[in-house]
This record gives sequence, C-alpha cells and structure tokens, in this order.
Amino acid sequence: MPETLPLVFGLLDDQALHICIDMQRIFLEPGPWFTEAGLDLLPMIDQLVHARNLPTFFTRFITPSTAMEASGRWQTYYEFWHKVTKEEAGEELLALHPNLQKFANSENTFDKATYDAFASVSFRSNIESAKPSALVFSGIETDVCVLATVLTAVDLGFRTIIAKDAVTSSDLKSHNACFEFLFPRYSQQIEIATVAEILSARGEL
Repeated sequence: MPETLPLVFGLLDDQALHICIDMQRIFLEPGPWFTEAGLDLLPMIDQLVHARNLPTFFTRFITPSTAMEASGRWQTYYEFWHKVTKEEAGEELLALHPNLQKFANSENTFDKATYDAFASVSFRSNIESAKPSALVFSGIETDVCVLATVLTAVDLGFRTIIAKDAVTSSDLKSHNACFEFLFPRYSQQIEIATVAEILSARGEL
C-alpha cells in the first residue's frame, strides 16, 4: 500500500515559513485578554521554532495608548477594552512570552494594529519577498487573529497550513467550531495537521 502522507498536499520543502501569531504576555498572563490555554501551546510552538530550515515570523498585536488614539469602531472597541491600552496595561505586556522572546528580533517580528497580520505593510512585504512554498500557522486566537491572517493567506494564494495543536482561543467552543465547521469549508486551501505531522512532512521525525 502507498505510504500515507502527513499533509494533504504533500511534503514541505525548505522554503516554508512558520508564522507565530500574537504569543504575547497580554494574552498569556492573567488579565482581560488572558488565554490560559495559550500556555499549553508553548512546547508545540517551541518544536516549530527549532525545526531545521523553517524560519519563524512572529507577530504582535499592538494596542493604542488610549481609546482616543484608535480610529473608527476601534475607538469604541478600546473604550470597552480600556484596560488593555498601553496607558493602563503598560507597554511591557505587549512583549512576546519570555520563552519566545529569545528567538525574536527586529527582522522577524512584526507589529500590527488589527487582527490580520497582512494589514502590516512590513509583514506582507517580507512574506512576499521570501516567496514561501507554504505558511505554517501557530498562535492565538484561532477564531480571531489566526483566522483573519489565514484567510488573507488563502486569498493571496499561499499554501496554508494550521498546526492544530499549536493554536487555541480564550473561547474553546469557538476554537472547536473553527475546526469542526469553518476550516473544512476551505479543504482545498487550508491544510490541518499536528505539529508532529508537519515535522514528519519535512522529514524531521
């Protein structure tokens, strides 16, 4: 019998990129946006970060100093979530989790003010310049920033892979619904796999 491939559309080459979405202190420490399940992702993301020839791009969700600094409906949003603004939460909470900070630098870390990382001109231009054969996604939250960025990756024609045991949400029902109902709708454009399956597709397991 032919060997079953770990990924639907075949093996991954050395041109793939790992995109780690918003693994920041503001989401991983107790507070208004605490995503407790995100702490469980750290060992899985660590495996992806250490994978051979799989560069990692990190994103950070940057809140405004105050609600008044935001535009449009984001202003109303931050009036509600005022405790996460820089003025109240402190800018230090926007840093990546300490376990990941040591792998981040100015060349592989991209700040964004909205859910979709591709809205960052710097992120998009660096992705396009890299000409990746695939984008492997990890991070938080499955149903918000990961989802928004993944759908743009699909629209731009990138091979898109979600590491299902390396993403999560503060709302686990919504997280589970994404995998049960939403992502299967994109079965020809979004691949779902475990970190082990992704590494196996690169010949690392």
